[in-house]
Amino acid sequence: MSDITVIKTLPPGTSKLYELRIYSIKPSCMGNYLQITKGKYHLRKAHSKLVGSWITEIGDVNEALHLWEYDNLSHRASVRAALGADRTWKVEYANEAHEYFDRQHSQLLSVPWGTVATEPFVEGVVLTGIYQLCALQVRSDAANMDIDKFSQITSIQERLLSEKKTGKLMGVFTTQIGDCDTVYQLWNYKTMDDVLECKEALDNNSFYRSQGAFVKVSSKLLTALTSVSPLL
Repeated sequence: MSDITVIKTLPPGTSKLYELRIYSIKPSCMGNYLQITKGKYHLRKAHSKLVGSWITEIGDVNEALHLWEYDNLSHRASVRAALGADRTWKVEYANEAHEYFDRQHSQLLSVPWGTVATEPFVEGVVLTGIYQLCALQVRSDAANMDIDKFSQITSIQERLLSEKKTGKLMGVFTTQIGDCDTVYQLWNYKTMDDVLECKEALDNNSFYRSQGAFVKVSSKLLTALTSVSPLL
C-alpha cells in the first residue's frame, strides 16, 4: 500500500460546478447536427466556458456530449437567461439543432479532488482527441469509503499512464444533481488501443483486484468534436 497516493478531498466551496449535457441525435440527422455545430457553436461558447465536446465512438452511439463550467447555480441560471434572449443563437443554431435531437440528458457535477485539466495529453505535436468517460456508482450508505477507494484506484491508473506515456487523467467528477451516487473519470489517451492496454494493466494490479467490484461501472469511448471542443 505504500505506493498508493491518496488524494485529499477539496474543502467545500472551492470547486466549480460542471454540467454534463448528453444529446441523443437521430441517426439520420447526425451529419446535419455536426455541420451546424461546427459552423455555429461559437454562438453558444460566447456565453460560458466549454470544457470539452465529444461524439460517442463506442457506447451509446449517435451521442454528443458537452461539458460546461459554472461558478455556481446562479451563474448557470444567468447564462441560460442570456441564451433565451439571444436571438442570433436561437435563429442560427438552436431552432434547427433541436430538430435533430431524440433525447437530452443533463447532470450537475462537482470535483471532489484535484482540478480539471485544460490541456490534453500531447504526444509530440499530435493531439489524438481520444477520450474515455468512466462512470462508477458508489453505495449511498458507504459513499465516503467508496470514493476514498476510488481515489486510490484512480491514482494507480494515473501512474500506469504516466509510466507508459500513453495518456492522462482530465478530471474526476461526482454527481450533485442527476444520476445519484455516481463518480466519473475523464481520461485522454494517445491511441484507442491504449485504453485496453491500461485496462489490462489495471486488472493485473494486486491492489485493484483486492478491492472487488463496485456497484456499477460503465464507460464510453469518445472522440473530440474538432473545431468545437477546447480539448482536442
